[in-house]
Parts: sequence; C-alpha cells; structure tokens
Amino acid sequence: MKVAIIGTGNVGKDIFHDLQHVNMIREITLIGRNKSKAEAEVADAKDAAILWKEFGPKLTFGGYEKTEGADIIIYTAGSSKVEADRMEMLHSNCVIAEEVFTEINRYNRDAIIICVTNPLDVITMKIQQVTGRAARKVIGSGTLLDTARLVRTVAEFFEVSDRQVYIPVVGEHGASAVSLLSSFRIMGMTMDEYLRSVTHTDAALNVKALESNFKKAGFRIFNGKGYTSTGVSAAVCRIVANIAADAREILPVSSVLQGEYGVQGVAASVLSIIGKNGIEDIREVTMTEEERIAFLASVDTIRQAAKSERII
Repeated sequence: MKVAIIGTGNVGKDIFHDLQHVNMIREITLIGRNKSKAEAEVADAKDAAILWKEFGPKLTFGGYEKTEGADIIIYTAGSSKVEADRMEMLHSNCVIAEEVFTEINRYNRDAIIICVTNPLDVITMKIQQVTGRAARKVIGSGTLLDTARLVRTVAEFFEVSDRQVYIPVVGEHGASAVSLLSSFRIMGMTMDEYLRSVTHTDAALNVKALESNFKKAGFRIFNGKGYTSTGVSAAVCRIVANIAADAREILPVSSVLQGEYGVQGVAASVLSIIGKNGIEDIREVTMTEEERIAFLASVDTIRQAAKSERII
C-alpha cells in the first residue's frame, strides 16, 4: 500500500513519521510546495530508519505527480492560523483545497482521501466535490480526536483507565460537536449507573462543564505549544491502519452523508465502519431526542458554512 501525504507542516510531518510504524504500508511519499523541506524530512527519516529494529516502508518526496499509484492520500495542507474558531480559515482553505486537488486529479482519481485540514467537515465536502470521488472514499478525521479528548476527560475525572471508557462524539469537528452521553459505558454501565455505584446516591454529573472542558482541550494545546499535531497524527494512523488491514473498526469520522440520520449532502462525523474501501458502512445508532436535535443543529452549522462557499 502506498500513502501520499500532502503538506509538510507540523501535522504532515508527524503523520509522515508515525505512519512508518503502521503495518502493511510499502511506500510513504511526502509532498509539499517547499520541496527542499520535504526532501530534508525524508532524508532525516531515512537516517533514523537505519537505527530501527524493524524494516520500514520506502520513503520518497516530490510534487503532486508522486500521488500517482497512491492508495491513500492524506491532506494536511492549508492555513492553520486560528484563535477561537476553525471556521475562520474557511475561505482560504477551500481555495487551497480546490487548487491542490484539481492538480492531483491529473495523477490520481482512485485513492481514498483522508482530510485533516480545518474547518474539517467543509473541506471534506470541498475535496469530494472537486475530485468527484464516491462520498465514502473521502474521509475527514472528524470527531475521532474529539472522542479521544472526551474519553481522556472522563477517565481522568473518574480516575479509571481510558480503555474502560466508551463515549463517542459526533457532528462537527468544532464547537457544535455532540457527545452521545446515552451511549456512555464504563464496565458496561451507563453514566448514571456508574455514578450510583461510586457515590451510592443519585448524583448527577455536570455534563455542560464536562463538554466545555473537552471542547477547549485542542485550543489549550494550541495555545501552549503553538499547534496541535500528535493527537491528529494518531487519529489519521488509526484510520489508515484500519484501511490497510481491512479491520472494519467502528470510528467516528466525517464523510458526506447520503441520507443517514436524515442528512443529505453534508459532511459530519458519525460512527462508521472503516475497511479496505474506506467507509464500508454507516449504521445509525439510537440517539435521545435531545442528542438528535443537537446533532442536526451541528450539521446545519456545517451546511451554512458550505453554502457560504457555494459547495452546496
């Protein structure tokens, strides 16, 4: 399997290095406008590869022509300057995505595309529009990282292993993301059941404070180190590993929905089965009425942004 990464910034660089440790990838090519930087990144990685015990994939760099033959294209290019809202980057990143994928279409029309550029859901829609690929072959990393942040918040609050916590986030990768508290499980127990087992009362969790905490996590990281990349890279590698192994893991990722949850033509994150063909299936989960209303409101946020760029 060949993977092409578009963009040599902090996110693209981390994905490039982390993917070298994902099984079944035979070649990784790094593509960016600054070819000297891409070349140096590849040379640095080749030096490091000599010292790893395991044999890794072939590492290359170049222009968009290097996407030819790629099975997966990971898109990280675009502006990353944001202070309060990912939507601030909407227009400039839509323009960049159109330029890049118009060029990529000359060399590759079959690869599965994974988008991590913000505002993620709208850019996922833009890429699907420009490339003409099937909706389930253009995947935004979506709320997979949001879910990880919420799981970490909950696990730290309850002082349990994050491996024991299940609570998906759906909708926009952004301020209107929706946590499906009705799906929450620790040791098979719902949130209310677990709280009762711990406190022996009918204590209730301050859900709004919990959601506010995890939604601000990305900006706390951004403000602290100037960018976010490690978590994003882990999310992308998880998706790529599922495609490479045809693992069919169920992950909350973004794609242009085709009637699921009553949504047509708008990209939003929902629980999706990931396999060799990209998104293999989307099976609708039961939401409470409150969750459903919040999810549709989140979708409408994305829809309005997409309309402003005449994507729909």
